[in-house]
Amino acid sequence: MKRLVLLACVMWSCSRIAYATDVTLYGIIDMGLQYASTQQNVLDDNFKKSFFGIATGVQSGSRFGVRGGESLGSGWRIGFNLEGGFDPGNGTSGQANRLFGRQAILSIMSEQLGQLDFGRQINLASNYFLSIDPFAEGFGQANIGASFGSANTTRYSNMVLYQTPSIEGLKLGAGYSFATGLSSIYADNGSCLNRTCNVTVPDYAYQAQNNLRAITLGAQYAAGPLMLSASLDRLQGPADIPNGPPASSPTAWMVGGSYKFDLFKLSAVYGQTRNGSLNGQSAGTGAGGASGINSSTGSADVLFGENFASDAYLVGLVIPAGARGSVLASWQMVKPAGEYASLGFKNQQIASLGYTYLFTARTNLYAYASYGQNFAMVASAQSSMVGVGIRHQF
Repeated sequence: MKRLVLLACVMWSCSRIAYATDVTLYGIIDMGLQYASTQQNVLDDNFKKSFFGIATGVQSGSRFGVRGGESLGSGWRIGFNLEGGFDPGNGTSGQANRLFGRQAILSIMSEQLGQLDFGRQINLASNYFLSIDPFAEGFGQANIGASFGSANTTRYSNMVLYQTPSIEGLKLGAGYSFATGLSSIYADNGSCLNRTCNVTVPDYAYQAQNNLRAITLGAQYAAGPLMLSASLDRLQGPADIPNGPPASSPTAWMVGGSYKFDLFKLSAVYGQTRNGSLNGQSAGTGAGGASGINSSTGSADVLFGENFASDAYLVGLVIPAGARGSVLASWQMVKPAGEYASLGFKNQQIASLGYTYLFTARTNLYAYASYGQNFAMVASAQSSMVGVGIRHQF
């Protein structure tokens, strides 16, 4: 009897210790059926690829996470968020098999001073334009990341990020990544003399100047039906590549906003990328296997290329359809400039239409269709996708 009482006391004490910090388990499972096709004319030959089957993470990337925090008193709080992506079609991990590839953050928060985050996290462009994009950075090539590479749910490892509290609807943020963990191509630099060179995947070097680093800046203003956002991302290449650091530093900036009218929400975004390119969506995103059409960065996350440039545009609508449904629509374009234009790249245009229906607050059905012309600014490249699926949040 004494042992049972002692065991009960120990278990009660441990339970109190375990729950001293608020902890929440959460996740998303997103699966459906998709048909996707890509084609491209090369030297009078028409190359085609098609896919039909299970597609995963279409509306939202499937994930499992744990978050929590604890009050430190006097308006201060410590928090954390650990989140890993996975493919429910085969059970494998996402984000290059990282355990917590989507997020791994430790946060210090103050009601008056704002929030300071440490770890792997999305950049401010992806954060501040999420609600402006009609497709909420989901649905593969339909989302804003297909044309605005810096808003392609871009994640930087080893980042320190500070955001102010919202003051009269205005919030500001600034972050610095000491080693992004992104892969990169260095055009016309060192041993890389053209865009077909090998991809370099930088490690977290002991000497800071030998890492691929990034700065992310952002501002967001929200007041009633109006939301305005602006962002800037700039990457700096490592110094230890052949013949020294790259002369160019890829820079991407975006401005845009949305306004909720009585019958619909209208969105518009404009941005420029200079001295390279950041990775946008690949064709047929969500489908198994490669689509055959690379992004404008080749096969890497970032292209360093002096005088490589592009301008991007997006106009979108969200129209309520009854009490539980929404119609999503957008048109986006990327216009090549600088070296892209001289090499024969063409205007990419993507038109997309989607529909979501809420069964409950946590479960919804979706359907979508998207067509891309001159996809990834590649002349004659076409990418089409259509599908249905279901998403459950827990």
